[in-house]
Amino acid sequence: MDISTVIGIVAAFLLIVISIAIGGSPLAFVNIPSILITVGGGLSATLTSFPMKDLFSGLKAITKAMNPGLPDPMELTDFLVDVANRARKDGILALESNIDEFYGRDPFFGEIMRMLIDGQDIEEIRSNADSSLMKIEQELSTEVAVWETLGELFPAFGMIGTLIGLIQMLQNLNDPSALGPGMAVAMITTLYGAILANAFCVPVSKKLKLYKDLSLLYKESYMFTVEAINNGTNPNVLRSKLMSLFGIKGGEE
Repeated sequence: MDISTVIGIVAAFLLIVISIAIGGSPLAFVNIPSILITVGGGLSATLTSFPMKDLFSGLKAITKAMNPGLPDPMELTDFLVDVANRARKDGILALESNIDEFYGRDPFFGEIMRMLIDGQDIEEIRSNADSSLMKIEQELSTEVAVWETLGELFPAFGMIGTLIGLIQMLQNLNDPSALGPGMAVAMITTLYGAILANAFCVPVSKKLKLYKDLSLLYKESYMFTVEAINNGTNPNVLRSKLMSLFGIKGGEE
């Protein structure tokens, strides 16, 4: 669980709510038409930008921002080096008994280990791995793009709502008492858009991009390991490469 994501989002909204409450008249910041324009319009335009399947997949990806399920780099390094040690000591075919463990850790790792155990050429394994990585990267990038698009469209529809409110307000210039409340309502949609984008969508998209890059990095480490096992690389050398890849300092040389 990435508690920083939860704390950050909750804290941002909580601070905004507290500021509004301290200023008085919290209900003045609630406007149903503004919510419909900002939220409904932003979601509708995003649906236009992506296939429905990708949109729903992207929206569900918020769970990854809160719980990415990625391994600890040091623990992963120890695990991969241990796999290399077992292959060097007992032979590649001895890893057959651990194939379910490999799939359980990561289906991508399980697939390339299966190919290695089955005796496929390393170039063929690399080619298949690259194809899988391209598909995985595309899926993860789409999830990021959904949240980036929401972060762009919510403020845009907030501005549209403000313009609608201003037009309606200008139609009542003959009633000075209606100008103040009318202006307040017109500005609320811009506020909604700014809050949704900057306190929610943009931070989530940045966190998903971070985890996308880390996920691809870990998958590259799996390929490093397969190549090291195939080439008979000393496990200590593999450890050094993995620690360098993950930016871990110290350890065995």
